Parts: sequence; structure tokens; C-alpha cells
Amino acid sequence: MGLVRTVRVLIYWPFTRTRGIMYVLLSAITIPVYMFNLATALSLIGLQQPYPMVIGLLITVVSLAMSAIHVVVYETKTTVYVPSFTYLTFFGMTFKIPTISTQSRRTMISLNVGGALIPVAVSMALAYMLYVNYPRLIIPMVASVALTAVMVNRVSRVVPAIGIVTPAIVPPILAAFISYMTVAFTANPYIFVTPVVAYITGVLGTLIGADLLNLRKVIGIAPVIADIGGAGTFDGIFFTGILAVFYASLVSTL
Repeated sequence: MGLVRTVRVLIYWPFTRTRGIMYVLLSAITIPVYMFNLATALSLIGLQQPYPMVIGLLITVVSLAMSAIHVVVYETKTTVYVPSFTYLTFFGMTFKIPTISTQSRRTMISLNVGGALIPVAVSMALAYMLYVNYPRLIIPMVASVALTAVMVNRVSRVVPAIGIVTPAIVPPILAAFISYMTVAFTANPYIFVTPVVAYITGVLGTLIGADLLNLRKVIGIAPVIADIGGAGTFDGIFFTGILAVFYASLVSTL
């Protein structure tokens, strides 16, 4: 398998007409939910209203608008073994002989802007703000991301023609629970910012556990494009972070 570094930008709408309509309708629900939960995370690290709501709305709308943009960061060349048959005729009789041929296929590895790059950028910004305001949270945050990545990787599967499949409800629950437990045991006075740690954990833990750790398997089935965050706003990376904030907020109030 060869690996070629390249950077290109692809723009395409990932849905058919019917699914595109559903996407727009779901967006009407996603925007206020995502905006509110992201605003909650921002307010917990010290931003005063109305900035959390404004920033939350801006990030949500930009993520939605940029979900059709895919940045190709690598391109691989994979040798695929394809079964075939050779027909030989002797003395008027034809024999079917199984053979194996090889084909060279290219797979583009891309990052979806709305579904991966923006959530990761938000996570890194939140992580930096946590480090500035609450330095003791760095250890539980890193531990939460690592543990969540391992456990998400355990429940994720690579399905040919579909991609990486993970039970939708599992990653955000794992991110919220693990974040709460690590903060409670190592930095209990800062338990009130657990939802922020949960967002970072949900996004980065899912990215690492479901996508990056399974990337070699995805390349092995030789798709034309392996798109991380490829479902745009409704991809697991995007939703896991925001649902983790919601679940962590519930746990923190118990």
C-alpha cells in the first residue's frame, strides 16, 4: 500500500433529493439544540451572555453550511485481489479455471469541514480555555479522551459500502460518564465544568476511537473516499460532542 500526501478540496452534497429534504428538516431541530448545549459549555468556562448563545449559533450555522466541503489530506494506493476465471478448451471441452487478478485502487482520505474539522477546532479551543482557567483539569481531560477512544473503538465496526458503524447512543453516554468519573476522582472542586470536558471527550474520543483507529481497516476495503465526519452535521463526531454535554449536565445535577 502506497501513501501519497495531497491536499485538495471536494464539494459535494452527500444526500439525494429526498434525504436532502430530511436533512434540512432535521437541521431546524439541530440548530437550537446544538446552539443551546454549546452555549452551556461556553458559559461554564466564563463567557458572559449573550456571547455563548451568539457563538453557539454561529458555530452551528457554519457547521451546517460547511458540511458539503471535504478536505482531502491523503491519497492511498491499495492493491486489491479480485477472483476471476480463465476458460481453457481442450479437445472440444471447455474448463473453468479459477484465478486471482490484482487491481490497483486509489482511496482518498478526507476530513469533512462541518462534521469533523469545526468540532475538533471547537474542542481544541475549549481545551485551551480549560487549561488557562482550570489547569488541574488537563489530566482528567486527557484520561477521559483516551478511555473513551479505547471503548468507542471496541464497539465500532467497519462495514463494506457503508463505512464505520457505531451505536449512536453509546459514544455520548461513554463520554459523559467517563468525564464525570475522572473529574470527580481527580479534580472534584471543578465538577461543575464536567459538560465542557464531556464535549471535548466526545468529539476527540470518537474521532480517535471510531475513525482514526479504524482507518487502516477502512482503507483495506478500498473505498473511493474515506470521509471522516462525512455525514456532515449529523455525523457521529458532531452529535457525540453535543449529546455528551447534555448527558453530563444531567449527571452533574443529580
